[in-house]
Amino acid sequence: MRLGRVLAGALLALALAACADDQPGDRNPGAGYTNSVADLKVKVPALQADPCRGSQAGSLFVDCGRYVSEVTNTIGAMRAELPGAAGEIDTLQAAVTSYQKAGCDAVTGTPTAAQRAGCPKALTSIGTELDRISRALASLPTSR
Repeated sequence: MRLGRVLAGALLALALAACADDQPGDRNPGAGYTNSVADLKVKVPALQADPCRGSQAGSLFVDCGRYVSEVTNTIGAMRAELPGAAGEIDTLQAAVTSYQKAGCDAVTGTPTAAQRAGCPKALTSIGTELDRISRALASLPTSR
């Protein structure tokens, strides 16, 4: 009987916690994303270290949607801060678009032949362009 009351109390507490006015993610109290070289000098190396852009791309591509979204989220900042790397950024954008149009992260069963060929190729291209952009980024002062 006592155990039942404890469990009921715990369930009630969980239910009430779910009804809070402010849920995590409702508001962003921080400054948000900025188009700064300092931010890119942190973000690009993190993207370069992701396994989705490496030799495992052929087996991981169905799980790389978040990675590709993160790359997509940096393209605007790259364009703002690296106007001299427009060609690389355009190629990066094209690789992202290729991955997304092929439905690489929406595979529910066996990938199609086009996905097995195109998705790893898109991820490899993303990685190559990130490497090129990283070199261009390294030449810029952080305080820009």
